[in-house]
Amino acid sequence: MRAMVITTGEEILKGEVVDTHASWISEKLCEVGVEVVGHLSVGDNLASLKEAFLRVAGRCEVAVVTGGLGPTEDDLTARAVAESAGVALVEDPAATASVAAYFEGRHLAVPASNLKQARLPKGSSCIPNPVGTAPAFSLELAGTRFWFLPGVPREMRYLMTESVLPAMVALQPNGARLVKTAITTFGLPESLVGERLSGLESIFQGIHVGYRASLPVIEVKIWAFDREGGSLEKIQQAASAEALKRLGEYVVSGHGLSMAEAVAERLCETNKTVAVAESCTGGLIGSLLTDVSGSSDWFLLSAVTYANSAKENVLGVSGETLAAHGAVSAETVKEMAEGVKRTSGADIGIATSGIAGPTGGTDEKPVGTVWIGIATDAGTEALHFVSPFKERHQNKRIFAFKALDLLRRAI
Repeated sequence: MRAMVITTGEEILKGEVVDTHASWISEKLCEVGVEVVGHLSVGDNLASLKEAFLRVAGRCEVAVVTGGLGPTEDDLTARAVAESAGVALVEDPAATASVAAYFEGRHLAVPASNLKQARLPKGSSCIPNPVGTAPAFSLELAGTRFWFLPGVPREMRYLMTESVLPAMVALQPNGARLVKTAITTFGLPESLVGERLSGLESIFQGIHVGYRASLPVIEVKIWAFDREGGSLEKIQQAASAEALKRLGEYVVSGHGLSMAEAVAERLCETNKTVAVAESCTGGLIGSLLTDVSGSSDWFLLSAVTYANSAKENVLGVSGETLAAHGAVSAETVKEMAEGVKRTSGADIGIATSGIAGPTGGTDEKPVGTVWIGIATDAGTEALHFVSPFKERHQNKRIFAFKALDLLRRAI
């Protein structure tokens, strides 16, 4: 079964809001075996909305539309649908009850403007919305079953999960099922990842390989729509195993974890704790690690010791070391890593010092240079790396991920 996803709103077209709805809806549709064949974004304009609905109608089996169901004058979706279908907007009893229930549950009177949300195209099926004011609805146009959902993320996701996806499954009781493996890689550019996986689709017929670059990691998806009672799932699993073998040491996770999540997984498995001393990364490593739920179990301390005086006073780095070798050196990051490990009592201390740019580089230490130190009970090591980039934000991310990858490998 094929689907189109339509998102509405001037803010999307003007670039004021990133359209995350389309990607989330598409992912959920694929999970229940619905093949998404296109995305379409439309502004809050009656003629444009009608044109979009009629363009999609009849070209796929199902469509999901978000936005434009609110109480204001620029919320035009219901009217555009009615005019596209050649029917009137009428007050829907189920929609009226849904709007009233939302306000009554909060001991509020129903504003007159919100009653507009209870007027739906004649012949449509109302989908009550218990988490917002806008009821959703469904209607068939030219053989395509449309679902119209509010644009508020929480409401859209609730209604998609509770109403739309079960309906999609019911429409295709013997339909396809998505089987997918997500592989996170680090250390190879997208082109070389692609070269390593070249020919995989030819060897394993029916599977698809997709790539997504999210600096500095490359995500690989090995997927298939299993329509053959399980045979394609076995092929997909074999293809995934081959992909993991070819990517080898560059695989961070074979089940879609981020770099920080993969580090957290290993820390939990080994019952280890970590502390971080950062200079050039400015707290980014600590931020990435504490984005992981449950990080308080294994993350003890983050110290952004940017100035040399902070390296000395907070971490105990020797002034002689700084004078002899400089802040960006193997000797300094080793003492930083040892200092943060000692101060925090963590099992592992990791430290960074480098030149993120765009200024500050020299012939000996160009922009993009970083030293990463790691201290464990087995000893202290330092890794030297030079990024090819000159832009500060890119280098900070690459330095942070290099440090996390070193930590992941060391655990």
